[in-house]
Amino acid sequence: MPITVFRDITERKVAEAKLADASAEIMLTANTATELAVAADAANHAKSAFLANMSHEIRTPMNGVIGMTGLLLDTPLSTEQQEFVEIIRNSSDALLAIINDILDFSKIESGKLDLEQHPFDLRDCVESALDLLTPRAAEKQLDLAYLIDQHVPATLVGDVTRLRQILVNLLSNAIKFTEQGEVVITVMADLGIRGQCSLHISVRDTGIGIPTNRLDRLFHSFSQADSSTTRQYGGTGLGLAISKRLCELMGGTMWVESSAGVGSTFHFTLQATIAPSQPRLYLRGTIPQLTHKRLLIVDDNATNRRILTAQAESWGMIAHSVASGAEALHWISASPHCDIAIVDMQMPKMDGVQLATAIRQQRTAAQLPLILLTSFGRRTEELATNLFVACLAKPVKSSQLYDLLIQIVDEAPRQQPKPARIHFDGHMAERQPLRILLAEDNAINQKVALRTLERLGYRADVAANGLEVLEALARQSYDVVLMDIQMPELDGLETTRRIKRELPITEQPQIIAMTANAIDGDREECLAAGMDNYISKPVQIDALIKILEEIVIR
Repeated sequence: MPITVFRDITERKVAEAKLADASAEIMLTANTATELAVAADAANHAKSAFLANMSHEIRTPMNGVIGMTGLLLDTPLSTEQQEFVEIIRNSSDALLAIINDILDFSKIESGKLDLEQHPFDLRDCVESALDLLTPRAAEKQLDLAYLIDQHVPATLVGDVTRLRQILVNLLSNAIKFTEQGEVVITVMADLGIRGQCSLHISVRDTGIGIPTNRLDRLFHSFSQADSSTTRQYGGTGLGLAISKRLCELMGGTMWVESSAGVGSTFHFTLQATIAPSQPRLYLRGTIPQLTHKRLLIVDDNATNRRILTAQAESWGMIAHSVASGAEALHWISASPHCDIAIVDMQMPKMDGVQLATAIRQQRTAAQLPLILLTSFGRRTEELATNLFVACLAKPVKSSQLYDLLIQIVDEAPRQQPKPARIHFDGHMAERQPLRILLAEDNAINQKVALRTLERLGYRADVAANGLEVLEALARQSYDVVLMDIQMPELDGLETTRRIKRELPITEQPQIIAMTANAIDGDREECLAAGMDNYISKPVQIDALIKILEEIVIR
């Protein structure tokens, strides 16, 4: 007898259907994720290529603007013309800084920013950052100062360029958002084991401050605490984001403390290795020539008084500080002896010149030498004759103060080397005769390069593309080819490869890449093609001179 069995498999079929749907969804998700990853990688590659191309396209005309203004500044100009050209140059430098910010951010985002590891002097780094911003602070009559704790190592191993970039960005912001008062850098250090060091640097200002509810937006890309500040103060909103990421790459971080209407303090830390070095003479403590000398400091700014007092006392001097001209006159009248006085120029009620005039009624210049403390850029004709023995610019550098005090106490002055000033040596071509071929397709950049070389005494030939370079080399030999990379007909890289492949070694010129490409890998690509050196546009004159001087003439 047949037996029939019925089984309800609805639930199983539903479950199988759901499982199939889930599997399909997982596969779809996996495929989508893969596609998204591929798309993201392609987008990132496209972004990098776009930025590289835009960098070149922007830097090429920028080279013409900056190069020509540099040449123009080296010609006789009226005061008004000088002012106009300097404005053009400063604006060009500002635009170049924005371009560099965008490129830096792109490098950090793509993980292609490499930090250098070289010994550097921390004090020099801080002072050079201040030097860049001193004129801007002087225009707003702001006091700039810095205080480096005595326990901070003098020499560290790290990326000095990136550290200076962070400092310049924080200083620039502080000055931008401060209308009166001061901007002060403080450097502290925690010494670790095995020669390691943790730096803690702060930049404090007395500016507009930041409301508490907007602090979290500060370090976001393309963001500012308040969109209205963008309209009032300008800026890309990238500086702080880049600075924070740089700190993180250096093993530290960045944060801010601020009160609206009171001011802000930006803190950042980084890790570094201590490099052995011999401390400079003015940082070794007590100085015999200055020991027990009495120094009067007159400045209405408490921070300046504190810094100058600490520095003088570290040399063994007996320092006394006052906040006004009236206090200074009272102290001088009551004090039996004072060896030197430092007098600030800008003080309320009685400025530096007025105070010096009153002091001279009591003490002669031989009895009490006076040093005028003044902001950068103040015209010397505004200083009264014979009132002061010297002028000291803010922010006061320990080395300059040391040299000045030693000189005043009749010891031989120990001058620190001054930064080298770039100048055009019209006889360079006589000392280093070179046959130069310029490969450049942009007419303005041709003119800039030719005029620059003329200032050095060279007469260069010009080729507008790679094919013209090869034709020129077939006609005659050259010692140097300044080679642009992106040219029509035949680009600089392929032109270099053909020169290296087709010409005998004895007839091959030195090939110097002179290009607006300035992102990671460009230098390596040029050298891999056979080029001997690399200069990025806008071309720095000192870099070009250095390369030309190093060429060995056949």
